[in-house]
Amino acid sequence: MPCLGQTPHAIPSRLPRLPPAHVPRPRLVERLATQDAQLRLLCAPAGFGKSVLLNEFLRAQADPGLVIWLNLAGHALAPEQLVAQLAAELGQDSPPLPAAQALQLLLSHRGAPVWLVLDDYPGHPLAGLDDCIDQLLARALPDLRLLVSVRQRPAWNLPRLLLAGELLELDATQLALDRQQHERLVNQLAPHSGAALREELWQETEGWCAGVRLHLSGKAPTSASGNHCWLKEYLDHELLNRLSPEEANCLFALAHLPKVSAGLCQHLWEDSDGAELFERLLARQAFCMPLDEHGTWYRVLPAVARALRHRISEAAATRLHLSACRMFIAAGQVEDAIEQALCAGQQEAAANYLERLGQEWLTGEQHLAHLLAWRARLPAPLLESTPRLLSLNAWGLLISWRLDEAEACIAKLGHFLPQPTAQRNRKLIANWQALNGVLAAMRSQAVASARQHCQEALQHLPEHDWMPILFCYSTLARMAMASGAPEEAQPYLHKALETARRQGSLLFEVLINLDRIRLLLLRGEFGRAQTLLEQSFALIGQRKQVDSLVLGRLHLVQAELYLIGDRLDDAERALKAGLEQAQGCQDPFALHGFLGLAELRARRDQFDQAFQELREAERQMHCRQVWRYVYSGVLNLQGMRVLARQGRWDRIEPVALRIQRYFVGERAWMAPLDYPTLPLRNQLLLARAQLETGLAEQAEALLQDLLEHCQTQQFVPLGCEVRLALSAAWRALGRADAAQLERQALAQAERLGMHGLLRGHACGDSNVTVDSDQASLLSQRERAVLQLLAEGFSNQEIGGYLFISVNTVKTHTKKINSKLGVKRRTQAVMRAKTLGLLV
Repeated sequence: MPCLGQTPHAIPSRLPRLPPAHVPRPRLVERLATQDAQLRLLCAPAGFGKSVLLNEFLRAQADPGLVIWLNLAGHALAPEQLVAQLAAELGQDSPPLPAAQALQLLLSHRGAPVWLVLDDYPGHPLAGLDDCIDQLLARALPDLRLLVSVRQRPAWNLPRLLLAGELLELDATQLALDRQQHERLVNQLAPHSGAALREELWQETEGWCAGVRLHLSGKAPTSASGNHCWLKEYLDHELLNRLSPEEANCLFALAHLPKVSAGLCQHLWEDSDGAELFERLLARQAFCMPLDEHGTWYRVLPAVARALRHRISEAAATRLHLSACRMFIAAGQVEDAIEQALCAGQQEAAANYLERLGQEWLTGEQHLAHLLAWRARLPAPLLESTPRLLSLNAWGLLISWRLDEAEACIAKLGHFLPQPTAQRNRKLIANWQALNGVLAAMRSQAVASARQHCQEALQHLPEHDWMPILFCYSTLARMAMASGAPEEAQPYLHKALETARRQGSLLFEVLINLDRIRLLLLRGEFGRAQTLLEQSFALIGQRKQVDSLVLGRLHLVQAELYLIGDRLDDAERALKAGLEQAQGCQDPFALHGFLGLAELRARRDQFDQAFQELREAERQMHCRQVWRYVYSGVLNLQGMRVLARQGRWDRIEPVALRIQRYFVGERAWMAPLDYPTLPLRNQLLLARAQLETGLAEQAEALLQDLLEHCQTQQFVPLGCEVRLALSAAWRALGRADAAQLERQALAQAERLGMHGLLRGHACGDSNVTVDSDQASLLSQRERAVLQLLAEGFSNQEIGGYLFISVNTVKTHTKKINSKLGVKRRTQAVMRAKTLGLLV
């Protein structure tokens, strides 16, 4: 058969024209071309670009042969009508034979490849048409290939074709535009659309091409009233006119539900066999999109659902929500029951269902975002009506870093004391202590009180309250890291890990692993951190759900490791993946994604973009009501790191001094739980700023004190950075051992794999000067060869540039490697940069 070509030799004149603002789908075209199946079947609802894709595929053929395009328009036609239409297209008379034989005769012995396109094959063909096509496929004419677009899967013997390798079938999920293609279409139709509109349109249409076009067309009213909706009109013609009244009414109802199944429909329409009715809608391709791989749960495409919801009365919708609510709660699907209760206006029922949520629910999927949304829809008296509801809301607010709101929730737990029994009294007080301990630790101020609360809570919490137990262990471990005693963190993490495993909670096991990874990063054990990170990805992959909160944090920690190793492209991908997950569930840990992107932009000298990332981070923290001191310090610190790369040292010292005030004196704050090195890194930047402004002695004193802290707390990577800064201070003070300290620090960074630090030091440290021993290490000719090696010249190019032979170049290269103590030219270039021999 013909294969895919770069440029078509000739486009068949009978092919329909491509639509305006056409967005090519080369991946799908290639897939159609790669598998030489007898039948290529595109089965999807209206508007997914089935006909356009077939058109695009045929135009991409280098030598398509004979193309016969029959537009059947979904009309129910008899076999004889199909034969007549085919004969007319070929310019022949219809053979006086039964339809199946006539089709075969018309398409046989053509002497060239034949593409028969049945565009918009009818969902309800007249008797005999399906059998006629089935016989044609069974005959397997060697030069014939069928391209069929259809909205309802035809009753052909498709399993036989599949087993024979003669069927390629694409459905709506495969035909949908991907995000990049969606953006290209929007750019052509509405190039000035903002980011919010684009995101909303993507969420509503999910790659449905017609939906995007109709939505954007509807932005410009064409009627006097300005209320004309192209989408509704399109659905009337292309969907509703093809459904029976019973099917249409069922679809109008399903448009109000977040997900549907045959079982749910049977519950909603017992009298009319709701399951069978739903199966008919699926067969009609009525925009019911699958939510799972098993084909159990579906939902109406959001754009379609929005357009159809007005078709039933508000009272009918309320009855529907109540009925769905009862079914969901009976099936144990509490979240869906809560949503349906809220839609039905049953707030008390929704609050009652909230109490049924399990202990690890908050950290799974996108549940944190759900809880925050429900808080906005439920009145405060209901949210505060029981200790369990108060505790659930308080933990959610703590995870969201909304500390003031969390504190108000925790305080109201005291209203439920005393409890009827001493046991329940102890349990409530222990939960109150756990919440207060975590809150105080996150505020970084009352450290002793936070530690005492958590430790006393652990003594009295019953074993079945394992979630607050885990939060207490995690908080105590993170406090140990943040307060300069990381060796105390390991026992707490070990107990937490055992507890999570005994409870069978993969979610909390991974969350505790994130704390363990943080400890390894502080110690410079990057290899072990990477291994544990990969194990955590594997653990969370065992769950069927997409746990956005945990996945987002894993990706962001992976990005941090990539930045340490100077793998900037990998880091960017991980940062974007982590940010997408974190923002989807409203996890404030997204802050670390913006910090990472700012660092990445700064390393690429994209300083304006770096500051833009920090401004967006601050905006999002404001919008999410995050307690300001959780994020302000780290944002200022990253801003100073960007300024340092710009060499704007005069702007750093005032900011660093302002931050330092919080961490010195009798009422010194503890470092933030999520950024335990903040005070030390702030001191490092302050010392570097002083050094750059001529205060070398003050800088040295700060750095000596900082180095001692790093050694005491086993912060190995940070200590390496401090040594490099201290060597620069010693050089400014004229100390002879400055070069030795620098070499030691660089060697340690090399061993740890801190290639980002090495590259930054080699390229950006303006204090590095070449001492006389280093300058005389290489001859003038060797330095010239080395400079060209660094610029990527080959041996032959270097020889031509310096007018020497290739063998002489190789000799110089060997001497350079020997003198620098390396084995490869790339290592020689890196080593020379760290020694200041290359600019």
